[in-house]
Amino acid sequence: RFGCTALTGTNKVGTLRQDEDGYYEMVVGALNVFNSAGQFYLYEQSKSLFDNSSQFMRRVTKGALRGENGHPKPQVGQKESDYARRIMSIYEERVCCHHKEIYLDDQKIKDEKGQPVIAIMSKVKPAGELGYVLENALKNKDENVCFSIRSFTKDFYDKGVIKKILQTVITFDLVNEPGISYANKYNS
Repeated sequence: RFGCTALTGTNKVGTLRQDEDGYYEMVVGALNVFNSAGQFYLYEQSKSLFDNSSQFMRRVTKGALRGENGHPKPQVGQKESDYARRIMSIYEERVCCHHKEIYLDDQKIKDEKGQPVIAIMSKVKPAGELGYVLENALKNKDENVCFSIRSFTKDFYDKGVIKKILQTVITFDLVNEPGISYANKYNS
């Protein structure tokens, strides 16, 4: 038999509490950390996207930041420019959540060496046509819920490591497995 061991040895039970408005506080991304492909997301060069008037922050401040069920996938034969336009759009029929508030937290998460990770936190609530997908997953204590940042980055090599600087943040989508391992319900 095989099963989930993510919470073994912790005093966590796999559930999150909702606030009075029905939002869950979750880790949806991170900076100063490696993703699953071994690429490093830089904080200092990316942090301005979280405190200026970017398209991303406009959506947050206007209460209009929603995430989709899954990242957009390229279509067969689709031009790269058309795919980039799709990435920049949040399709109403794919919406599964509303992000009420996004903030950075340098205290909540430490990496395996004990170094602080800059967690990207969200107050997120199931919403939209596919909101039931997120709602069901959040209520199932045995199912982890994962998010991933949808963004464009400027990448460069530094001592054999690809480093990523966020250029544009679009949203945080519900995904099967996170690119950043900390961006899930069990770490929240």
